Formats: sequence, C-alpha cells, structure tokens
Amino acid sequence: MSNEPLVLYTVANKIARVVMNRPGAMNAMNRGMITELRQALERAQSDPNASIIVLAGAGGNFCAGDDLKESEHQTAEDFMALIMDLQRLTRLLLLGEKPSIAAMDGYAVGGGFELALACDFRVASTRARMGCVEARVGMVITGGTSVLLPQLVGQGMAREIILMADIFEAAIAQRIGLLHRLVEPELLEAEVQAVADKMLSRAPLSIHESKKLLNRPLETELERAFQNEVEAIMRCFSTADAHEATVAFRAKRLPVFQGK
Repeated sequence: MSNEPLVLYTVANKIARVVMNRPGAMNAMNRGMITELRQALERAQSDPNASIIVLAGAGGNFCAGDDLKESEHQTAEDFMALIMDLQRLTRLLLLGEKPSIAAMDGYAVGGGFELALACDFRVASTRARMGCVEARVGMVITGGTSVLLPQLVGQGMAREIILMADIFEAAIAQRIGLLHRLVEPELLEAEVQAVADKMLSRAPLSIHESKKLLNRPLETELERAFQNEVEAIMRCFSTADAHEATVAFRAKRLPVFQGK
C-alpha cells in the first residue's frame, strides 16, 4: 500500500492548493481521503500564508465521487459519519472566510460535483465532465446541493440534472451558468492562476466581508438542507437498490433497480 498522502497541500504566493490524490481511482473519495480533505481545508482556512484556496484533482480528473467499493461494507453508523464529514467540506469551502476556486478537469461527478458547487469559482477545461449521478447508484444528493444547484441554474435545470442523473460536457455547464471560466485543457492552470491573481489584487478585508454578506442568506437554508439530505440518504442506505448498485459496480454491469 502506498504511503503517499491522499490529499496534497502546498502554499505559494498566498494561494493554498488542495489536490485530491487518488489518480488511479479518478480521485474517488474513500474514508481516508475525506478525512485528509477536511484536514487540508481546515489548514487552508487557518493558514496565515494563504488568502485563496484552489481545489483540484491529480491525474487528469477532479473527483469521481464516492468510492463505491468502500461503501459496500459500511454500517449505517459509518455511513452517517461519512455524510456528516462530506457536509463539513461544504461548510469549509462555502462558508469559510477565504474564497475558493475549483479547477475542474476530467470527471467531476457525484460528491466531486458537489465539492465544486461549494466553491466560489468554478474554472473548467473543455474535457471536464460533470453531473449529479446519485440516482444511478441508489442514493441522493448531499453537500447542500438541494439548495446550491437550484440557486445557480434555476429549479427547472436543477431538476433535470438531479433526476436524469446524466453526465454532461463542460460546454453545457458553462451555458447553464455553472462555470465562471471554460478553457482548453492546457490553459486550465493559467486561467485558475489569473482568477486567483485578480482576487489577490483586491482588498482582502473587502473580499472576506463580501463573502460573509453573500453567505448570510444561505446559512439557515443550507443547514436545513443538510438535515433533509441526511434523512433522505439514510432512507436510501439500506435499500435493495443501493446494494444492487454496489454489486453491479463491482461486476461492471448496469444495475437493475426494483424500487425497494
């Protein structure tokens, strides 16, 4: 087993880079990675040398969501703790003082898509692919997505993204208002740097206070959404459909859902 960190943390020129580091699994989030990601984001929010957080993935993908191989053997208590930790990530990114930028390359689906929604800016390459795929695996959205996604794209488009559970191209994401910047893959790093540099040129206290003002109307609604999402997810957790999804994933076949 590799001793390499599951999340990499570096700081340079006032920018904290938090990089999900399971490239062989398309940066799918297992328990260890979620823990390290929370620790890295907490570190970034308190780091006096960092003013901006960039969240990215190693190996050409942002994050392919939750690791279904691990979820098959979780107890209800373990799964509840996992969901609560995922919601902490949203709080750290969205409600934290420092602005965050999602650098989206390759797949950003499921929990990975939700992480990107929690960031203040989303910059993607043209090869990025994203979507809420929970309905494909017998689960439902979390991370405050029930509030954040409709706010960004409207109720109608949010319902299509969540209920159809399609994976869509970055060009579509830009057209419906999910992305702030869309560039060719070789320009992604430079564009993220340009966004960060522009914010760094502004008055930092103004940035922090403005972010607080923007978040204030969201806070109560977001906490209510977290509770509603946990209740919905736990209702799905022990169903035959959820079990079928993990079995089908391991067998590399399409799941056969029965609605029970």
